[in-house]
Amino acid sequence: MQIGKDAVVRAKGEKRGVLARLFQHTSNYSIGSVLVMLASIISFPILTRIFSVAEYGTMALVTSTILFLVGIGKLGLQHSVVRYYSEVEAGTRKNTATQFFSTVLFGMIVVGLAVTLLSILGIRFVPTAWLSNEQTKYLIILASPLIFIRVVDSAMYNMLRAQQKSGIYSTYFTVRKYLGLGLIFFVLFYVSRTLEGFFISSMVGEFIAVAVIIFYYARQHVFDVRQFDKPLFISMLVFGLPLLASELSMLLLNMGGRYIINYQLGPEPLGAFSAAFNFSDYLQGVLTASFAQAVVPMYFRMWEQQGRGKTIEFIQQALKYYIALALPVLGGMAAVGPELLRLLASSKYDVSATLIVFIVGGMLVSGGTPIFSAGIYINKLTKVVMYSVLTAAAVNIVLTFLLVRPFGIEGAAFAALVSYILYTVMAAYYGRKVVKINIPWFDVLKYGSFTLIMYVVVVYIDPPDLAFRIFSQIIVGALVYGALIIIFDRQVRNLLRQGVAKLMRAR
Repeated sequence: MQIGKDAVVRAKGEKRGVLARLFQHTSNYSIGSVLVMLASIISFPILTRIFSVAEYGTMALVTSTILFLVGIGKLGLQHSVVRYYSEVEAGTRKNTATQFFSTVLFGMIVVGLAVTLLSILGIRFVPTAWLSNEQTKYLIILASPLIFIRVVDSAMYNMLRAQQKSGIYSTYFTVRKYLGLGLIFFVLFYVSRTLEGFFISSMVGEFIAVAVIIFYYARQHVFDVRQFDKPLFISMLVFGLPLLASELSMLLLNMGGRYIINYQLGPEPLGAFSAAFNFSDYLQGVLTASFAQAVVPMYFRMWEQQGRGKTIEFIQQALKYYIALALPVLGGMAAVGPELLRLLASSKYDVSATLIVFIVGGMLVSGGTPIFSAGIYINKLTKVVMYSVLTAAAVNIVLTFLLVRPFGIEGAAFAALVSYILYTVMAAYYGRKVVKINIPWFDVLKYGSFTLIMYVVVVYIDPPDLAFRIFSQIIVGALVYGALIIIFDRQVRNLLRQGVAKLMRAR
Protein backbone atom coordinates (compact mmCIF):
# COMPACT_ATOMS: atom_id res chain seq x y z
CA MET A 1 0.00 0.00 0.00
CA GLN A 2 2.81 2.36 0.92
CA ILE A 3 4.55 1.56 -2.38
CA GLY A 4 1.42 2.63 -4.25
CA LYS A 5 1.26 5.90 -2.33
CA ASP A 6 4.94 6.54 -3.01
CA ALA A 7 4.36 5.97 -6.72
CA VAL A 8 1.47 8.45 -6.74
CA VAL A 9 3.54 11.05 -4.89
CA ARG A 10 6.46 10.49 -7.26
CA ALA A 11 4.18 10.81 -10.31
CA LYS A 12 2.75 14.08 -8.98
CA GLY A 13 6.26 15.34 -8.35
CA GLU A 14 7.32 14.47 -11.90
CA LYS A 15 4.23 16.23 -13.29
CA ARG A 16 4.94 19.37 -11.28
CA GLY A 17 8.57 19.20 -12.38
CA VAL A 18 7.64 19.07 -16.05
CA LEU A 19 5.19 21.95 -15.69
CA ALA A 20 7.80 23.91 -13.75
CA ARG A 21 10.29 23.40 -16.61
CA LEU A 22 7.62 24.51 -19.08
CA PHE A 23 7.09 27.70 -17.08
CA GLN A 24 10.84 28.19 -16.77
CA HIS A 25 11.44 27.91 -20.51
CA THR A 26 8.33 29.97 -21.29
CA SER A 27 9.56 32.63 -18.86
CA ASN A 28 13.00 32.68 -20.49
CA TYR A 29 11.50 32.98 -23.95
CA SER A 30 9.02 35.57 -22.70
CA ILE A 31 11.73 37.73 -21.12
CA GLY A 32 13.56 37.79 -24.43
CA SER A 33 10.30 38.39 -26.30
CA VAL A 34 9.38 41.26 -23.95
CA LEU A 35 12.77 42.90 -24.51
CA VAL A 36 12.48 42.41 -28.27
CA MET A 37 8.94 43.73 -28.14
CA LEU A 38 10.14 46.81 -26.28
CA ALA A 39 12.69 47.39 -29.02
CA SER A 40 9.96 46.98 -31.64
CA ILE A 41 7.68 49.36 -29.77
CA ILE A 42 10.55 51.86 -29.55
CA SER A 43 11.24 51.57 -33.27
CA PHE A 44 7.60 51.43 -34.35
CA PRO A 45 6.66 55.08 -33.62
CA ILE A 46 10.01 56.31 -34.92
CA LEU A 47 9.73 54.48 -38.23
CA THR A 48 6.09 55.46 -38.71
CA ARG A 49 7.11 59.10 -38.25
CA ILE A 50 10.36 59.05 -40.26
CA PHE A 51 8.67 57.47 -43.27
CA SER A 52 5.42 58.47 -44.89
CA VAL A 53 2.49 56.01 -44.82
CA ALA A 54 3.28 55.08 -48.44
CA GLU A 55 6.98 54.55 -47.66
CA TYR A 56 6.03 52.41 -44.66
CA GLY A 57 3.86 50.35 -47.00
CA THR A 58 6.77 49.92 -49.43
CA MET A 59 9.04 48.88 -46.56
CA ALA A 60 6.44 46.30 -45.46
CA LEU A 61 6.16 44.92 -49.01
CA VAL A 62 9.95 44.54 -49.33
CA THR A 63 10.17 42.95 -45.88
CA SER A 64 7.35 40.52 -46.71
CA THR A 65 9.05 39.50 -49.96
CA ILE A 66 12.37 38.88 -48.21
CA LEU A 67 10.61 36.82 -45.53
CA PHE A 68 8.96 34.70 -48.22
CA LEU A 69 12.29 34.11 -49.95
CA VAL A 70 13.91 33.26 -46.60
CA GLY A 71 11.15 30.69 -46.10
CA ILE A 72 12.12 29.10 -49.42
CA GLY A 73 15.79 29.18 -48.46
CA LYS A 74 15.25 27.28 -45.22
CA LEU A 75 13.54 24.37 -47.05
CA GLY A 76 11.73 23.49 -43.82
CA LEU A 77 15.04 22.37 -42.30
CA GLN A 78 14.60 24.57 -39.23
CA HIS A 79 11.75 22.27 -38.16
CA SER A 80 13.95 19.23 -38.75
CA VAL A 81 16.60 20.64 -36.39
CA VAL A 82 14.23 20.52 -33.41
CA ARG A 83 12.68 17.16 -34.33
CA TYR A 84 15.88 15.27 -35.18
CA TYR A 85 17.97 16.59 -32.31
CA SER A 86 15.58 14.91 -29.85
CA GLU A 87 16.34 11.59 -31.60
CA VAL A 88 20.11 12.17 -31.62
CA GLU A 89 20.02 13.12 -27.94
CA ALA A 90 17.89 10.11 -26.99
CA GLY A 91 20.14 7.75 -28.97
CA THR A 92 17.34 6.55 -31.25
CA ARG A 93 19.25 7.88 -34.29
CA LYS A 94 22.78 6.66 -35.01
CA ASN A 95 24.43 10.01 -35.53
CA THR A 96 26.88 11.84 -33.32
CA ALA A 97 26.27 15.41 -32.13
CA THR A 98 29.13 16.63 -34.35
CA GLN A 99 27.57 14.97 -37.39
CA PHE A 100 24.23 16.56 -36.58
CA PHE A 101 25.52 20.11 -36.00
CA SER A 102 27.86 19.97 -39.02
CA THR A 103 25.12 18.69 -41.31
CA VAL A 104 22.75 21.45 -40.20
CA LEU A 105 25.21 24.33 -40.53
CA PHE A 106 26.98 23.44 -43.78
CA GLY A 107 23.82 22.16 -45.44
CA MET A 108 21.95 25.39 -44.74
CA ILE A 109 24.92 27.55 -45.81
CA VAL A 110 24.91 25.92 -49.26
CA VAL A 111 21.14 26.02 -49.60
CA GLY A 112 20.89 29.62 -48.36
CA LEU A 113 23.55 30.86 -50.77
CA ALA A 114 21.94 29.11 -53.75
CA VAL A 115 18.47 30.46 -52.98
CA THR A 116 19.83 34.00 -52.51
CA LEU A 117 21.48 34.02 -55.92
CA LEU A 118 18.42 32.53 -57.62
CA SER A 119 16.17 35.08 -55.88
CA ILE A 120 18.22 38.01 -57.21
CA LEU A 121 17.95 36.63 -60.75
CA GLY A 122 14.23 35.94 -60.35
CA ILE A 123 13.33 39.40 -59.02
CA ARG A 124 15.04 41.04 -61.98
CA PHE A 125 12.54 39.38 -64.34
CA VAL A 126 9.39 39.98 -62.26
CA PRO A 127 7.06 42.50 -63.97
CA THR A 128 7.42 45.86 -62.26
CA ALA A 129 3.62 46.29 -62.13
CA TRP A 130 3.38 43.35 -59.70
CA LEU A 131 5.50 45.28 -57.19
CA SER A 132 3.92 48.68 -57.83
CA ASN A 133 7.08 50.50 -58.94
CA GLU A 134 10.75 50.14 -59.87
CA GLN A 135 11.95 51.33 -56.45
CA THR A 136 10.33 48.33 -54.73
CA LYS A 137 12.11 45.91 -57.07
CA TYR A 138 15.43 47.70 -56.52
CA LEU A 139 15.01 47.57 -52.73
CA ILE A 140 14.25 43.83 -52.78
CA ILE A 141 17.45 43.15 -54.73
CA LEU A 142 19.41 45.45 -52.42
CA ALA A 143 18.13 43.61 -49.34
CA SER A 144 18.55 40.09 -50.82
CA PRO A 145 21.71 39.25 -48.76
CA LEU A 146 19.31 39.11 -45.81
CA ILE A 147 18.03 35.84 -47.33
CA PHE A 148 21.37 34.09 -46.86
CA ILE A 149 21.99 35.66 -43.44
CA ARG A 150 18.58 34.64 -42.08
CA VAL A 151 18.73 31.10 -43.46
CA VAL A 152 22.01 30.49 -41.63
CA ASP A 153 20.66 32.32 -38.58
CA SER A 154 17.64 30.00 -38.45
CA ALA A 155 19.98 26.98 -38.31
CA MET A 156 21.83 28.47 -35.35
CA TYR A 157 18.97 29.64 -33.17
CA ASN A 158 17.01 26.42 -33.74
CA MET A 159 20.03 24.53 -32.40
CA LEU A 160 19.64 26.54 -29.19
CA ARG A 161 15.93 25.87 -29.16
CA ALA A 162 16.39 22.13 -29.77
CA GLN A 163 18.83 21.96 -26.86
CA GLN A 164 16.31 23.91 -24.74
CA LYS A 165 18.92 26.59 -24.04
CA SER A 166 16.12 29.09 -23.63
CA GLY A 167 18.23 31.57 -21.65
CA ILE A 168 20.95 31.80 -24.29
CA TYR A 169 18.31 31.81 -27.03
CA SER A 170 16.57 34.81 -25.51
CA THR A 171 19.84 36.61 -24.86
CA TYR A 172 20.87 36.12 -28.47
CA PHE A 173 17.61 37.44 -29.88
CA THR A 174 17.63 40.40 -27.52
CA VAL A 175 21.20 41.44 -28.29
CA ARG A 176 20.64 40.93 -32.00
CA LYS A 177 17.52 43.09 -31.96
CA TYR A 178 19.09 45.98 -30.05
CA LEU A 179 22.32 45.85 -32.04
CA GLY A 180 20.36 46.01 -35.28
CA LEU A 181 18.12 48.75 -33.93
CA GLY A 182 21.12 50.83 -32.87
CA LEU A 183 22.68 50.55 -36.32
CA ILE A 184 19.39 51.37 -38.05
CA PHE A 185 18.85 54.52 -35.98
CA PHE A 186 22.46 55.62 -36.42
CA VAL A 187 22.17 55.32 -40.20
CA LEU A 188 18.71 56.90 -40.41
CA PHE A 189 19.58 59.89 -38.22
CA TYR A 190 23.20 60.51 -39.22
CA VAL A 191 23.85 58.93 -42.63
CA SER A 192 20.79 58.44 -44.83
CA ARG A 193 17.14 58.82 -43.84
CA THR A 194 15.97 56.53 -46.64
CA LEU A 195 14.66 53.01 -47.12
CA GLU A 196 18.07 52.09 -48.57
CA GLY A 197 19.70 53.14 -45.32
CA PHE A 198 17.18 51.08 -43.35
CA PHE A 199 17.86 47.83 -45.22
CA ILE A 200 21.66 48.20 -45.42
CA SER A 201 21.94 48.79 -41.68
CA SER A 202 19.63 45.82 -41.04
CA MET A 203 21.94 43.57 -43.07
CA VAL A 204 25.05 44.69 -41.20
CA GLY A 205 23.46 44.17 -37.78
CA GLU A 206 22.10 40.70 -38.56
CA PHE A 207 25.38 39.57 -40.13
CA ILE A 208 27.32 40.50 -36.98
CA ALA A 209 24.80 38.66 -34.80
CA VAL A 210 24.88 35.40 -36.78
CA ALA A 211 28.71 35.50 -36.85
CA VAL A 212 28.72 35.67 -33.04
CA ILE A 213 26.41 32.66 -32.59
CA ILE A 214 28.45 30.60 -35.08
CA PHE A 215 31.56 31.46 -33.08
CA TYR A 216 29.77 30.37 -29.88
CA TYR A 217 29.16 26.90 -31.30
CA ALA A 218 32.53 26.71 -33.08
CA ARG A 219 34.28 27.05 -29.71
CA GLN A 220 32.53 23.83 -28.66
CA HIS A 221 34.17 22.02 -31.62
CA VAL A 222 30.86 20.74 -32.97
CA PHE A 223 31.50 21.79 -36.58
CA ASP A 224 33.58 19.73 -38.99
CA VAL A 225 32.82 19.85 -42.69
CA ARG A 226 34.13 16.27 -43.00
CA GLN A 227 31.36 15.15 -40.61
CA PHE A 228 28.60 16.33 -42.93
CA ASP A 229 26.22 13.36 -43.18
CA LYS A 230 24.41 13.14 -46.50
CA PRO A 231 21.81 10.50 -45.44
CA LEU A 232 20.96 12.58 -42.37
CA PHE A 233 20.58 15.72 -44.49
CA ILE A 234 18.33 13.91 -46.98
CA SER A 235 16.22 12.53 -44.13
CA MET A 236 15.88 16.04 -42.67
CA LEU A 237 14.86 17.35 -46.09
CA VAL A 238 12.19 14.65 -46.43
CA PHE A 239 10.79 15.72 -43.06
CA GLY A 240 11.16 19.44 -43.71
CA LEU A 241 10.04 19.89 -47.32
CA PRO A 242 6.31 19.39 -46.62
CA LEU A 243 6.73 21.93 -43.84
CA LEU A 244 8.38 24.25 -46.36
CA ALA A 245 5.11 24.34 -48.25
CA SER A 246 3.38 24.88 -44.92
CA GLU A 247 5.71 27.73 -44.02
CA LEU A 248 5.35 29.42 -47.39
CA SER A 249 1.60 29.03 -47.13
CA MET A 250 1.71 30.50 -43.63
CA LEU A 251 3.70 33.44 -44.96
CA LEU A 252 1.09 33.88 -47.66
CA LEU A 253 -1.56 33.60 -44.97
CA ASN A 254 0.16 36.32 -42.95
CA MET A 255 1.34 38.54 -45.79
CA GLY A 256 -0.32 37.54 -49.06
CA GLY A 257 -3.07 40.07 -48.49
CA ARG A 258 -0.47 42.85 -48.56
CA TYR A 259 0.24 42.23 -52.24
CA ILE A 260 -3.46 42.38 -53.05
CA ILE A 261 -3.91 45.58 -51.00
CA ASN A 262 -0.91 47.13 -52.73
CA TYR A 263 -2.18 46.10 -56.17
CA GLN A 264 -5.80 47.16 -55.66
CA LEU A 265 -5.52 50.13 -53.28
CA GLY A 266 -1.90 51.31 -53.42
CA PRO A 267 1.00 51.70 -50.95
CA GLU A 268 -0.73 54.10 -48.53
CA PRO A 269 -3.59 51.74 -47.50
CA LEU A 270 -0.94 48.99 -47.42
CA GLY A 271 1.04 51.08 -44.95
CA ALA A 272 -2.01 51.46 -42.69
CA PHE A 273 -2.77 47.72 -42.82
CA SER A 274 0.89 46.80 -42.21
CA ALA A 275 1.09 49.10 -39.19
CA ALA A 276 -1.90 47.37 -37.57
CA PHE A 277 -0.55 43.92 -38.45
CA ASN A 278 2.98 44.62 -37.16
CA PHE A 279 1.67 46.25 -33.98
CA SER A 280 -0.59 43.25 -33.26
CA ASP A 281 2.21 40.80 -33.99
CA TYR A 282 4.60 42.58 -31.61
CA LEU A 283 2.22 42.45 -28.68
CA GLN A 284 0.49 39.07 -28.97
CA GLY A 285 3.74 37.27 -29.74
CA VAL A 286 5.31 37.99 -26.36
CA LEU A 287 3.40 35.27 -24.51
CA THR A 288 1.88 33.03 -27.16
CA ALA A 289 4.93 32.66 -29.42
CA SER A 290 7.17 32.16 -26.38
CA PHE A 291 4.84 29.46 -25.09
CA ALA A 292 4.94 27.58 -28.40
CA GLN A 293 8.74 27.86 -28.56
CA ALA A 294 8.96 26.22 -25.15
CA VAL A 295 6.30 23.52 -25.47
CA VAL A 296 7.21 21.91 -28.82
CA PRO A 297 10.76 20.73 -27.96
CA MET A 298 9.45 19.55 -24.59
CA TYR A 299 6.76 17.27 -25.97
CA PHE A 300 9.17 15.92 -28.60
CA ARG A 301 11.60 14.99 -25.84
CA MET A 302 8.86 13.51 -23.62
CA TRP A 303 7.54 11.40 -26.50
CA GLU A 304 10.99 9.93 -27.12
CA GLN A 305 11.91 9.43 -23.46
CA GLN A 306 8.66 8.98 -21.46
CA GLY A 307 6.11 7.69 -23.95
CA ARG A 308 2.62 8.47 -25.12
CA GLY A 309 0.68 8.74 -21.85
CA LYS A 310 2.96 11.27 -20.17
CA THR A 311 3.20 13.33 -23.33
CA ILE A 312 -0.58 13.59 -23.80
CA GLU A 313 -1.01 14.57 -20.16
CA PHE A 314 1.62 17.28 -20.57
CA ILE A 315 0.10 18.63 -23.81
CA GLN A 316 -3.33 18.75 -22.18
CA GLN A 317 -1.96 20.86 -19.34
CA ALA A 318 -0.05 23.06 -21.80
CA LEU A 319 -3.27 23.76 -23.71
CA LYS A 320 -4.96 24.88 -20.51
CA TYR A 321 -2.21 27.39 -19.79
CA TYR A 322 -2.16 28.61 -23.37
CA ILE A 323 -5.85 29.44 -23.10
CA ALA A 324 -5.15 31.19 -19.80
CA LEU A 325 -2.57 33.37 -21.59
CA ALA A 326 -4.33 33.94 -24.91
CA LEU A 327 -7.75 35.09 -23.70
CA PRO A 328 -6.54 38.04 -21.58
CA VAL A 329 -4.22 39.10 -24.41
CA LEU A 330 -7.24 39.31 -26.71
CA GLY A 331 -9.34 41.10 -24.10
CA GLY A 332 -6.54 43.53 -23.31
CA MET A 333 -5.94 44.35 -26.97
CA ALA A 334 -9.67 44.95 -27.47
CA ALA A 335 -9.65 47.37 -24.52
CA VAL A 336 -6.44 49.34 -25.06
CA GLY A 337 -5.08 48.32 -28.48
CA PRO A 338 -6.70 50.98 -30.69
CA GLU A 339 -5.66 53.91 -28.48
CA LEU A 340 -2.20 52.42 -27.94
CA LEU A 341 -1.71 52.20 -31.71
CA ARG A 342 -2.76 55.83 -32.13
CA LEU A 343 -0.35 56.87 -29.37
CA LEU A 344 2.59 55.02 -30.87
CA ALA A 345 2.06 55.47 -34.60
CA SER A 346 0.48 58.97 -34.62
CA SER A 347 -2.89 60.06 -35.97
CA LYS A 348 -1.77 59.15 -39.53
CA TYR A 349 -2.74 55.58 -38.68
CA ASP A 350 -6.20 56.15 -37.15
CA VAL A 351 -7.76 53.94 -39.80
CA SER A 352 -5.56 51.04 -38.62
CA ALA A 353 -7.06 50.95 -35.12
CA THR A 354 -10.25 49.14 -36.15
CA LEU A 355 -8.29 46.16 -37.47
CA ILE A 356 -6.55 45.12 -34.28
CA VAL A 357 -9.14 42.79 -32.74
CA PHE A 358 -9.57 40.88 -36.03
CA ILE A 359 -5.83 40.44 -36.52
CA VAL A 360 -4.95 39.61 -32.91
CA GLY A 361 -7.87 37.20 -32.61
CA GLY A 362 -6.71 35.28 -35.65
CA MET A 363 -3.10 35.24 -34.51
CA LEU A 364 -4.03 33.91 -31.07
CA VAL A 365 -6.13 31.11 -32.54
CA SER A 366 -3.36 30.03 -34.93
CA GLY A 367 -0.78 30.41 -32.14
CA GLY A 368 -2.30 27.40 -30.38
CA THR A 369 -1.86 25.14 -33.41
CA PRO A 370 1.42 23.54 -32.19
CA ILE A 371 -0.58 22.29 -29.20
CA PHE A 372 -3.83 21.37 -30.96
CA SER A 373 -1.99 19.48 -33.70
CA ALA A 374 0.84 17.96 -31.64
CA GLY A 375 0.11 14.50 -33.02
CA ILE A 376 0.90 15.67 -36.55
CA TYR A 377 4.39 16.84 -35.59
CA ILE A 378 5.15 13.91 -33.29
CA ASN A 379 4.29 11.39 -35.99
CA LYS A 380 5.98 13.47 -38.72
CA LEU A 381 2.73 13.83 -40.69
CA THR A 382 3.94 17.12 -42.06
CA LYS A 383 1.93 16.84 -45.28
CA VAL A 384 -1.22 17.32 -43.20
CA VAL A 385 0.12 20.67 -41.98
CA MET A 386 0.95 21.58 -45.56
CA TYR A 387 -2.58 20.84 -46.79
CA SER A 388 -4.15 22.74 -43.88
CA VAL A 389 -2.07 25.87 -44.37
CA LEU A 390 -2.35 25.77 -48.16
CA THR A 391 -6.13 25.66 -47.87
CA ALA A 392 -6.18 28.52 -45.36
CA ALA A 393 -3.79 30.62 -47.46
CA ALA A 394 -5.90 30.07 -50.58
CA VAL A 395 -9.04 31.10 -48.69
CA ASN A 396 -7.25 34.18 -47.38
CA ILE A 397 -6.13 35.28 -50.84
CA VAL A 398 -9.58 34.72 -52.39
CA LEU A 399 -11.43 36.47 -49.54
CA THR A 400 -8.97 39.38 -49.53
CA PHE A 401 -9.34 39.80 -53.27
CA LEU A 402 -13.14 39.81 -52.95
CA LEU A 403 -13.41 42.02 -49.85
CA VAL A 404 -10.70 44.66 -50.30
CA ARG A 405 -12.49 46.62 -53.05
CA PRO A 406 -15.85 47.03 -51.25
CA PHE A 407 -14.61 47.11 -47.62
CA GLY A 408 -11.01 48.33 -47.84
CA ILE A 409 -8.39 47.12 -45.39
CA GLU A 410 -11.12 46.05 -42.92
CA GLY A 411 -12.06 43.38 -45.47
CA ALA A 412 -8.46 42.15 -45.53
CA ALA A 413 -8.39 41.94 -41.71
CA PHE A 414 -11.63 39.92 -41.67
CA ALA A 415 -10.23 37.58 -44.35
CA ALA A 416 -7.15 37.00 -42.18
CA LEU A 417 -9.31 36.12 -39.14
CA VAL A 418 -11.39 33.58 -41.09
CA SER A 419 -8.27 32.00 -42.59
CA TYR A 420 -6.46 31.65 -39.25
CA ILE A 421 -9.48 29.94 -37.71
CA LEU A 422 -9.83 27.59 -40.69
CA TYR A 423 -6.16 26.59 -40.49
CA THR A 424 -6.33 25.83 -36.77
CA VAL A 425 -9.57 23.85 -37.04
CA MET A 426 -8.19 21.70 -39.88
CA ALA A 427 -4.87 21.03 -38.13
CA ALA A 428 -6.62 20.20 -34.84
CA TYR A 429 -9.04 17.83 -36.56
CA TYR A 430 -6.27 15.76 -38.16
CA GLY A 431 -4.01 16.01 -35.11
CA ARG A 432 -6.69 14.50 -32.87
CA LYS A 433 -6.69 11.37 -35.01
CA VAL A 434 -3.14 10.66 -33.87
CA VAL A 435 -2.92 12.24 -30.40
CA LYS A 436 -6.33 13.11 -29.04
CA ILE A 437 -6.31 16.43 -27.23
CA ASN A 438 -9.57 17.48 -25.61
CA ILE A 439 -10.62 21.13 -25.52
CA PRO A 440 -10.92 22.07 -21.80
CA TRP A 441 -14.26 23.83 -22.14
CA PHE A 442 -14.58 24.47 -18.42
CA ASP A 443 -11.23 26.27 -18.45
CA VAL A 444 -12.26 28.23 -21.55
CA LEU A 445 -15.38 29.38 -19.71
CA LYS A 446 -13.45 30.16 -16.52
CA TYR A 447 -10.63 32.14 -18.13
CA GLY A 448 -13.11 33.77 -20.52
CA SER A 449 -15.11 35.00 -17.51
CA PHE A 450 -11.93 36.34 -15.90
CA THR A 451 -11.10 38.12 -19.17
CA LEU A 452 -14.57 39.68 -19.37
CA ILE A 453 -14.29 40.97 -15.79
CA MET A 454 -10.84 42.37 -16.58
CA TYR A 455 -12.19 44.08 -19.73
CA VAL A 456 -15.10 45.72 -17.88
CA VAL A 457 -12.79 47.05 -15.18
CA VAL A 458 -10.24 48.33 -17.69
CA VAL A 459 -12.65 50.27 -19.92
CA TYR A 460 -13.95 52.18 -16.88
CA ILE A 461 -10.47 53.57 -16.19
CA ASP A 462 -10.49 56.91 -17.99
CA PRO A 463 -7.89 59.50 -16.88
CA PRO A 464 -7.70 62.47 -19.26
CA ASP A 465 -4.04 61.98 -20.24
CA LEU A 466 -3.84 59.32 -23.00
CA ALA A 467 -0.44 57.88 -22.10
CA PHE A 468 -1.27 57.67 -18.39
CA ARG A 469 -4.69 56.16 -19.18
CA ILE A 470 -3.19 53.36 -21.29
CA PHE A 471 -0.48 52.64 -18.72
CA SER A 472 -3.07 52.51 -15.91
CA GLN A 473 -5.36 50.25 -17.92
CA ILE A 474 -2.57 47.76 -18.65
CA ILE A 475 -1.40 47.61 -15.02
CA VAL A 476 -4.89 47.32 -13.56
CA GLY A 477 -5.91 44.73 -16.15
CA ALA A 478 -2.88 42.56 -15.37
CA LEU A 479 -3.49 42.85 -11.62
CA VAL A 480 -7.20 42.03 -11.89
CA TYR A 481 -6.68 39.01 -14.12
CA GLY A 482 -3.70 37.80 -12.07
CA ALA A 483 -5.66 38.08 -8.83
CA LEU A 484 -8.60 36.12 -10.26
CA ILE A 485 -6.25 33.37 -11.47
CA ILE A 486 -4.52 33.09 -8.10
CA ILE A 487 -7.80 33.04 -6.17
CA PHE A 488 -9.69 30.54 -8.32
CA ASP A 489 -6.97 28.31 -9.86
CA ARG A 490 -5.41 25.98 -7.31
CA GLN A 491 -2.84 24.54 -9.71
CA VAL A 492 -1.46 27.99 -10.50
CA ARG A 493 -1.34 28.78 -6.77
CA ASN A 494 0.68 25.64 -6.15
CA LEU A 495 3.13 26.46 -8.94
CA LEU A 496 3.57 30.00 -7.63
CA ARG A 497 4.11 28.65 -4.13
CA GLN A 498 6.78 26.27 -5.42
CA GLY A 499 8.43 29.10 -7.32
CA VAL A 500 8.55 31.32 -4.26
CA ALA A 501 9.91 28.45 -2.16
CA LYS A 502 12.59 27.75 -4.74
CA LEU A 503 13.56 31.41 -4.82
CA MET A 504 13.82 31.50 -1.04
CA ARG A 505 16.00 28.38 -1.01
CA ALA A 506 18.26 29.93 -3.66
CA ARG A 507 18.69 32.99 -1.46
